[in-house]
Amino acid sequence: MRVLVFLLFSLDTTMALAQATGIVRGVVRDETGATLPGAGVSLMGTRDAAVSDDNGNFRLVVPAGRSVRLRWSFTGMDAYEEEVLLNDGEERTITVRLKFRTLGAVDVRGTQADRETGLERIDPRLARFNPMPGGGIESLLTGQLGVMMRNELSSGYSVRGGNFDENLVYVNDIEVYRPFLVRAGQQEGLSFPNPDMIDRLQFSAGGFEARYGDKMSSVLDIHYKRPKAFAGTAMASLLGGAVHIENTMMASRLRQITGFRYRTNQLLLGGLDTKGEYRPVYADLQTYWTYDLTDKVELGFLGLYSRNRYTVVPQNRETEFGPFNQALRFTVYFDGQERTQFETYFAALSANVKAGKNTLLKFQASAYRTYEDETFTIQGQYLLGELERDPGSSEYGEVVRDLGVGTFLDHARNTLDATVYTVAHKGYLQLPKSYLQWGIDARQETINDRINEWSMVDSADYSIPLSTGEDLELGYVLKTKLAMESTRASAYVQNTWRWEQGDGRWWTFIAGARAQHWTFNGQTVASPRARLTFHPGWKRVIAPGDTIDRDYSFWLAGGLYYQPPFYREVRKFDGTLNPDIRAQQSIHALLGMDRMFEIWERPFKFTAEAYYKYMDDLIPYEVDNVRIRYYGTNNAKGFATGIDTKLSGQFIEGVDSWMGVSVMSAREDLKDDFYYWRFNAAGDTIFPGYTADAVAVDSTRIEPGLIPRPTDQRVNVAMFFQDEMPRWPTFKVHLNLVFGTGLPFGPPNQTRYADTLRTTIYRRVDIGFSKQFLGAKGQSTRGWRKHIDNLWLTAEVFNLLNIDNTIGHTWVTDVSARQYSIPDYLTPRRYNLKLIAWF
Repeated sequence: MRVLVFLLFSLDTTMALAQATGIVRGVVRDETGATLPGAGVSLMGTRDAAVSDDNGNFRLVVPAGRSVRLRWSFTGMDAYEEEVLLNDGEERTITVRLKFRTLGAVDVRGTQADRETGLERIDPRLARFNPMPGGGIESLLTGQLGVMMRNELSSGYSVRGGNFDENLVYVNDIEVYRPFLVRAGQQEGLSFPNPDMIDRLQFSAGGFEARYGDKMSSVLDIHYKRPKAFAGTAMASLLGGAVHIENTMMASRLRQITGFRYRTNQLLLGGLDTKGEYRPVYADLQTYWTYDLTDKVELGFLGLYSRNRYTVVPQNRETEFGPFNQALRFTVYFDGQERTQFETYFAALSANVKAGKNTLLKFQASAYRTYEDETFTIQGQYLLGELERDPGSSEYGEVVRDLGVGTFLDHARNTLDATVYTVAHKGYLQLPKSYLQWGIDARQETINDRINEWSMVDSADYSIPLSTGEDLELGYVLKTKLAMESTRASAYVQNTWRWEQGDGRWWTFIAGARAQHWTFNGQTVASPRARLTFHPGWKRVIAPGDTIDRDYSFWLAGGLYYQPPFYREVRKFDGTLNPDIRAQQSIHALLGMDRMFEIWERPFKFTAEAYYKYMDDLIPYEVDNVRIRYYGTNNAKGFATGIDTKLSGQFIEGVDSWMGVSVMSAREDLKDDFYYWRFNAAGDTIFPGYTADAVAVDSTRIEPGLIPRPTDQRVNVAMFFQDEMPRWPTFKVHLNLVFGTGLPFGPPNQTRYADTLRTTIYRRVDIGFSKQFLGAKGQSTRGWRKHIDNLWLTAEVFNLLNIDNTIGHTWVTDVSARQYSIPDYLTPRRYNLKLIAWF
């Protein structure tokens, strides 16, 4: 055996020596000039590879006498490729500078790494020109695969039949949250991510890797900038302003970026049906610092302070609704006021350690603290009337018949404070044939919730006591104090394998698993996940000896995704906590493809995914505006299935646009829901308030089975399109369009099976017109202008078509027990001016 091994080794060595070879050597650096230990260097189409040493130096033997292609890569950097042609015995020195993964217009199609992981890259700078009233980074999710957004006042979104609580949002690898007590979009204020500070923005609509947390729908992965030089932006508009400064110090070893935002939605809220004095004030301050302690250790700090305050003194409301032949008017006169405040503190420390040639270790500790206060006492005296619709009548458009008159009184004194402490470790190891990642974290959660709210509805004085000995009847009362303290521990491991087969063909397989234990319910869950991507390297022959690439990729992904509850899922309608609550689970499978191509010598990308999610142990919920109220029990199962498509590209050179179309169905079956059909003596079904003979003599029990989930929007079309004037490229147009079919809804009686009505179709068009005054080719840079890189003025028209879109319903009962749902409309057409400067 030893002789055989020796002969085989000698034969292999002889063949290698006989082959004509050359040597490529050099150093790998980043944009700042710092060396990159552990950078990979590979000979494409083969398994030959090398790794740079502690000083960033590399050496790789390559075939001589023919052109070969080399590829350099490093975690967090864009890969670089170059062709080389060496003579036999020749040595060539190459210095490679890898760029940090910044997002320019040319990145609209993403990188190879994005295709392998299933993350869609989005240019965060587009948020400055996207004509959406919210102005946050979430507005760029409109048109992404499976995303539904129906409220311009909120940063919330749903993905493939889930609600906002099923989405993960990370900033610098740390999960962030939004307020707990928010009821309406106008209360919400600024979301956590600051668009001016973002360097990399990636999104996955499902089938994401094990390194991401335990949620069932999507991941929004955000990383803030590491500045390379002094820069900044300033923005002022009728809705507020923002400014940010970034720079480097101490020979670029110390870097900082700081941003301040101020916003007021008075311009938007003034157009709502409810008239009154609105005083919304939203502000936050964020800062991110990094410091190179040594060549191998980087320290970081991320801090935030945010205060979102919303005050309104309502005066009156008038809403007209219904078909032409039964038009109705709902009129309310208010007394009282509402004040809501959300105050948030956040701090995170991090240390990144290069522990070897190909090992990176991250350590993080963070603290999140929120104080939330919701106070209102509002009385409303209402009138529901039917309008005259005969154009020939002198009373045309006036109320000719009263359908309901009454008074309601809503009262709340709710406070909540929550604290979340987190410590985490993540590791990255570049192995010869794979890429290993792992992580572990522990999270301590403390929540104190004090609820004191009640409401009363008085139609025709029926609930007012006639004597002092009678009780006052309230329609709803909830008074409780809750405290929940718990610990979560989670861990994950995943590995990435990549095989290149030559001629542009490659395979990537990512497999991993994560686990989490929560002390509140004692449950431990394990979540295996995997993704297989294939790039076939197809080519099309256009002439003898001449081919072009047909750049397709295909993938199959899936896994078992758990979502352990947070506080709101645990709290039931009666204000108690359910200690037996379990994690919701989803078995997720998706099949997808994309194609990269060029039209007019500009890049385009088409993506399509088909998915199916089987869900069990679901916690049913109801949605009112943006408020999600959970039943607090695992008593449902369901599914979501659909197809998502997206076309993105540069219809105008250097200007990104996209369009997404989604078709889906999301349904669930509550395990303990049922109702009765009741029949009178004539065999007619009894409808309260409508049937004359309402005496039941027989009944039939009905079990509804599968019913639509609250986010079951069957069709959604969204588009973000940018254009410019042919001869005046400094003039640009930005168009945002959304079309979505109706969502299920029903009366607020905690009976999910009754939510069989559908809201009206959501249709919205926003448009912006921009003019560049500084920074374009040929424009003056003298005097004060030399300090400003770009200066833009934008005029925006929100809700261009002035369509009344519905966000929720107010329910009124008349004296005959008939219920009427009055639509709560979103904002009408509004105008805005915005000035943006880069320096």
